[in-house]
Amino acid sequence: MSHPYYREAEGLRFECTGCGACCKRPGPVFFPGPDLARAAAFLDLAPGEFRRRYRVRKVDGTPAMDPGDVPCPLYDDDRGCTIYDARPTQCRTFPFWPEIARRRRSWEKAARECEGIGRGRIHRVAEIEAHLEACAEVGLPREAPW
Repeated sequence: MSHPYYREAEGLRFECTGCGACCKRPGPVFFPGPDLARAAAFLDLAPGEFRRRYRVRKVDGTPAMDPGDVPCPLYDDDRGCTIYDARPTQCRTFPFWPEIARRRRSWEKAARECEGIGRGRIHRVAEIEAHLEACAEVGLPREAPW
């Protein structure tokens, strides 16, 4: 059995450049319970109001905004993420998601969309596994490899 790519590489190089490519990518933004409560509080909203305002619905059993083909509604071209300090686990752990970090091809494909992949410091195996565990702990759905 082969090891995940991040183990074979003994870590992966990544540094966020703030380009916003991940925020402008289509697809759901997951807000499992603690993430939704933290984001709502950050915006001084009740969780129910956050759900209504951002049209949070269940996607694969997990609360999520699904902006479709538009950028995340919490992203601003001038300011970046408007809830950065309270961003959900999905955003805090990018690009160390199971569907990206476990396969070399997926990592390389993600690098074509994210200019920070392959730059900056090397994130060691233990740190990557902590991100993967954080995703699992909040119940983020596992997607198909990129």
